Amino acid sequence: MQRERRRDPYPWTWEIPVAVALATLFVIVIGIQLGRSVANLLARAGWTWPDANAGAFPSPIGTAFWTSLPGVLGGHADAGLPSPTPDGLAGRGLVWVSLALTEIALLTATVWLGAWAYQRWGPGRMRGMATAAEAEKLLGVTRLRKVAGIVRPDLYGKHAAATPAPVQRTAGDLTEQPGPHLGHGLSPWLLHGRRTKEDR
Repeated sequence: MQRERRRDPYPWTWEIPVAVALATLFVIVIGIQLGRSVANLLARAGWTWPDANAGAFPSPIGTAFWTSLPGVLGGHADAGLPSPTPDGLAGRGLVWVSLALTEIALLTATVWLGAWAYQRWGPGRMRGMATAAEAEKLLGVTRLRKVAGIVRPDLYGKHAAATPAPVQRTAGDLTEQPGPHLGHGLSPWLLHGRRTKEDR
């Protein structure tokens, strides 16, 4: 049944692929600037970020953020930075290595997050199944210990200590005990209406 639900077709439209492509492109662009900043940090020039006050709309992602991308890709660690630029900026080799490692890390994290989200909320998700945390909350040891007095009142209830101790019998003791016994046929409350072979 679950296999059939996994194979239900989902109407893929253009919006989902475009959203995925735009998100991936944005991660790549952020990775370029982040890689340059990491390279400058490793070169002991401090944390650097494009000039937030450049352009008509000042913001952390402003005009300098976008216009400095070609310069950063060319290995220039000072592209788009506010002046005066710090001393001892990273060289081209360090910038390129930092860009490559940052992009690999960000794209790996993005793919992992996308795969996790697709399995969790996508069309192939497990439907009607409790998560491990939900199962633990309802059926786990913590819950069982909490309701132990209801599940086993003879052992954990309010009057558990007041129950009589079990009768200890030695081997070969055939003393009759009240109540039903193994091998005695019907239950005691039905024995009164039972007839022997002679009475039938």
